[in-house]
Amino acid sequence: MITQNKNTVDAPSAAYVAMSRHWELIDDLLGGTLAMRAAGEKWLPKEPKEENLSYGNRLNRSILFEAYKDSIDDIASKPFVKPVDVKEADKLPERLLPMIDNCDGQGTDITQFAREIFDTCLNRGLTHILVDYPKTTQLDGKKLTLADEKTAGVRPVFVHIKPDNLIGWRTTQGEDGKQRLNQIRWKESHIEPDGEYGEKVVDIIRVYTETTWEIHSKNDKGEFSLSESGTHTYTDGIPLITCYINKTGFMTAEPPLEGLAWLNLAHWQSYSDQKNLLRFIRFPLLFFSGLTSDELEKNVIIGPGRKYSSSNSDADAKYVEHTGAAATSGREDLKDIEERMVAAGLDPLMTRTGNQTATSQNIDHDNSQCSVQAWIRSIELALLNAFKAACLWTGDELPDEFKINIFNDFGLASRAGTDNDFLLRVRQAGELSRDTFLREVKRRGVLNDTLDVTAEKEAIEAEGPNLGLLRGFNEAGE
Repeated sequence: MITQNKNTVDAPSAAYVAMSRHWELIDDLLGGTLAMRAAGEKWLPKEPKEENLSYGNRLNRSILFEAYKDSIDDIASKPFVKPVDVKEADKLPERLLPMIDNCDGQGTDITQFAREIFDTCLNRGLTHILVDYPKTTQLDGKKLTLADEKTAGVRPVFVHIKPDNLIGWRTTQGEDGKQRLNQIRWKESHIEPDGEYGEKVVDIIRVYTETTWEIHSKNDKGEFSLSESGTHTYTDGIPLITCYINKTGFMTAEPPLEGLAWLNLAHWQSYSDQKNLLRFIRFPLLFFSGLTSDELEKNVIIGPGRKYSSSNSDADAKYVEHTGAAATSGREDLKDIEERMVAAGLDPLMTRTGNQTATSQNIDHDNSQCSVQAWIRSIELALLNAFKAACLWTGDELPDEFKINIFNDFGLASRAGTDNDFLLRVRQAGELSRDTFLREVKRRGVLNDTLDVTAEKEAIEAEGPNLGLLRGFNEAGE
């Protein structure tokens, strides 16, 4: 667990420490079975008087049902089954035009970058985009002119700073009364060669203020010291854009599916109990009565071809088997948790219009949206603000019609069952084409997003007459 206990450049802020407590379980769930086993007693408590060997065996038999990870992957993929649509991209200023295909200077296009932003937001509730500008100082120490920068193709880049790395910030009150950043600190790590074959991890802390930047490098003693600094020319504070999807305060948020993560933990623990229980109840126990202590020690060897004797004529031996009631209860508990996890994973995709009548729900359906669609709007706004910040760096104007649209036609209506029944009746009545029927059912999430409607139509036509219609024809005797 991260703690705040020093006044150094690498010391995390109190808000960062508070947020990080929500990330520990999520990160281990994303790491799968191996990560959960490595966490040991943190997520799978040891029972009183349980021996280390017994606990280790129980832990190594436990397997994670990856409900949280699968739900996150499913939600994250839906908006990006189609590339991000950038309106009026061709009207961007000349130096910003390459950013559509290369946002970060590393070859990441706008769709990939938006997906990375969304992925992080789903697991953290927020993330950050720093709109940075390369240093433009020549080898002789002279600064490049604006004309030189344009000739050299120097332009802003988007740097994705994940919440895990933005360890501290300070604020001031702006003229509009709102909080405004006046310092941010984030950590970076990269690998450098060490000797002829080795490698070493190099850790740095970057500091950005409204007018300056600094780089603090970590030495062999584990201490950070200033290694480089300078000033920047951004004219509107700090060029950091924060994207929220589950905001709790300025620069803070909580993971939107944290409840699902805790359910997944409950399943991990219940599954471990169930596997441990089954290990015992699958084998009947041989019960002896009337044998002396000496007879028990010398004569009782369990196995085929063995016989047992006793000097006591009333001695007895019989198998005792478990009724299985506890195993049934455990299985029902696992099923109950799994059902709740399915509901929790689908909840962000359910569209709602509030407490309305069925008629008003039908009328206002087009105006309703699910949580994921609202989250996508936040991603779009963050990217738009990032392009605005890029224009402030270069002194250009962003076209008025410039927009970033991410695919969002994937919500599962809370009245989806009624919708599907209605669509089926209209289709059967011949008032709806097969193509439209398939597309509408697919849009409601009943069919997979990757389904090719055109190919499906061709496959249906290749099958010949509808067998259901033929059966109806025969039953009518016509």
